[in-house]
Amino acid sequence: MLLILRPAPEGEHDAKQLSEAGITAYALPMLEIQSTLTDEIMPALAAKIEQATHLIFTSQQAISILSQSTRLNAIYRGKPCFCMGYASAALAQQSKMAPIDTACQTAAELAEAIIAKLDQPSAHRRDAHLLWLSGQQVHYDIQQRLLTAHIQTERDVIYKAVKRASLSDEAIGLIRTGQIRHVLALSARTLEHFQQLLTCYGLWHHHAQMHLIAASHKMAESIDATFAMTHYVDMTAKNRYIHQLIDIINTP
Repeated sequence: MLLILRPAPEGEHDAKQLSEAGITAYALPMLEIQSTLTDEIMPALAAKIEQATHLIFTSQQAISILSQSTRLNAIYRGKPCFCMGYASAALAQQSKMAPIDTACQTAAELAEAIIAKLDQPSAHRRDAHLLWLSGQQVHYDIQQRLLTAHIQTERDVIYKAVKRASLSDEAIGLIRTGQIRHVLALSARTLEHFQQLLTCYGLWHHHAQMHLIAASHKMAESIDATFAMTHYVDMTAKNRYIHQLIDIINTP
């Protein structure tokens, strides 16, 4: 069985697709995504989105939160945006924005890609005004990097990720009885909280029998732990993410 630690709705979506492919998966999000948008801040945010020449997204969650606001829908429709990862770009396009192709897997790579794109003669860098819509906690400050490159950039926090406080009896049972063979974690914070939560329940030793599926070597090394094996998925590979998971899980 694959344990998916991604937040909702991505975790449930992955589990559904894998189930359709004949793979048993269990969604156990380590973080709960909560919108920080309020009626009080909405007018100011709407004005910033309207004034921005480009939006920046380093997570699918930010796009999901934005698209849930009917008050902002007409304002961001058609807006050019820079996205980290293919899935975020696909979601932005689905939400009627205009993602610019960068194929970046990390925020640092995205910052450099933005600088390169705006360095092109047709880009009018001095007229660019970027708005980064993000979560409360980020691992890399894109705004600071772009400002040092003299690209006008603002950041607005539109959601926060709250750590899961406990495990259900069902999840405890699956881990304790060794039914979890693979665990999918695509962020360092998610993996770190997984370790903390299992340690609290006296279950962390079970990780030694699990295969970790991570987004990068750096992310996998964020905790001091030895899994049975570590595999990596390329989140920039178009339409290949779920197929990569299937290949990993089906490999003896």
